[in-house]
This record gives sequence, C-alpha cells and structure tokens, in this order.
Amino acid sequence: MLAKLHRAGELTAVWVPDVAHEAMRDLVRARTTPVRVLGKARQHLGDFLLRHAKIFAGQGAWTLAYRRWLTTVRFDHPAQQIVLQDYIYAVEDAEKRIARLIQQIEQLLEA
Repeated sequence: MLAKLHRAGELTAVWVPDVAHEAMRDLVRARTTPVRVLGKARQHLGDFLLRHAKIFAGQGAWTLAYRRWLTTVRFDHPAQQIVLQDYIYAVEDAEKRIARLIQQIEQLLEA
C-alpha cells in the first residue's frame, strides 16, 4: 500500500525535529500557559468589577487609561479591596511571566 501511495505521489515527507528544535518548541509551548492564565485573570477581575457595578467609562479594557482607572477603584469593605488588589496582582504576575518567556525566546533566536 505504501509503495502504491509513493508511486502516486500521495505521500508527504515529514521532518523529525532535532533536540534543539524540540527544546525551542517546548519553550514556545511554555508561553501558552501564562497566556491562558492571563486571560483567566483578566476575566476574573472583570467579573468581580462587574458584580459590584464598577464599570470603566473609557474605551477598551487593558489600555493605559483602564489601568489608571483600576488604581482609583475603591470598595467600602476592606475584604473587597483585598480581592481587587489580588486580581490585579494575578494579571501583573501573568504579564511578567509572559514577558520573561518572550525575552528568553528572543535571546535564543538571536544567538
């Protein structure tokens, strides 16, 4: 069967990545986890704000104006303020993790 497919030109050549290419693939794959975490962290923060009717009047979330607005959001109960800050930290931590991985990928590509 393989011989028939080969004669007919129906087979496609495959390339097996070497160790270096597979290592780079692992690094790029590692970036996908914090990207997903960032999306979830932003969603949790947005949901929390929405539940408490804290609505950003500007255009677009995660702009510089939105981030400035986040620093002005205040809650009456200290527990809610702690939750807000924790959600903000979760977003910032995921962004830092992504930036670190991107920096490592770029360093390896330049080498």
